[in-house]
Amino acid sequence: MNEKLDKALADVHEVLNKEQVEQPVFVREGSRIIRLQREEILFLEGYGDYVKIHRTTGKPLLSQVSLKRFEEYLDTHSFCRVHRSYIVALAQINYIERKRIRIGQELIPISDSYLTELMNRLALLIC
Repeated sequence: MNEKLDKALADVHEVLNKEQVEQPVFVREGSRIIRLQREEILFLEGYGDYVKIHRTTGKPLLSQVSLKRFEEYLDTHSFCRVHRSYIVALAQINYIERKRIRIGQELIPISDSYLTELMNRLALLIC
């Protein structure tokens, strides 16, 4: 009985997580509201009350929302905060070396306070 319940709960969790991942994110840039697919996001860079959204295509977007607020709308399986000013898409990481992440041509610092969480998330992918 417990196995069936555990399986049912796992299935529900998977469906809900899949829906969240596939759901687009809408961001305001100036007077426009732009639809972004989560797969388009390379990384987010915080500037106080603004977030610069680096994308796979097109120029970065600048939206008036805090990094902390944006982080609430991202799924924790695909994105990870690595610095007080940066959130990265795990699937977009080219490599990590000397506490810096390479995504495309950008080098993103990793803070000591976020290093353990990043390594824990990557351990799931590496195993």
